[in-house]
Amino acid sequence: MPLTIVILRWILRIAFVISFVLGCALWAGRGYAYLQFHMWLGFIITFTLLAIVILSLIARVKPALPLIALLWAVALPFFGIAQLRLMPGPNHWIVRIVHLILGLGAIGLGESLSKRLRLRSPA
Repeated sequence: MPLTIVILRWILRIAFVISFVLGCALWAGRGYAYLQFHMWLGFIITFTLLAIVILSLIARVKPALPLIALLWAVALPFFGIAQLRLMPGPNHWIVRIVHLILGLGAIGLGESLSKRLRLRSPA
């Protein structure tokens, strides 16, 4: 189990860094050719977070954080896909900030859960 946790953490981290860089390029009005790749990375982040949630529930980590992470992982792709249609116009930056916060939260939840998993796993 510890190797699985390490691999999932690194998948989450790498996908997030690339997605963050692409997201910044998109926010700056560049890189729209990579929008689909950015979205696929979002799905990778979501599925990786879901895998960490499942492992956390199997390992009987206190259920509050895995359940929050589960809801977060469900909300992330829906919001990411819908964000282009939300609040078009001059206030769309609010939607972008919320999307960024959801992405950062997914990474934070994944890191927190994987830490708890490492602590529960035998050495």
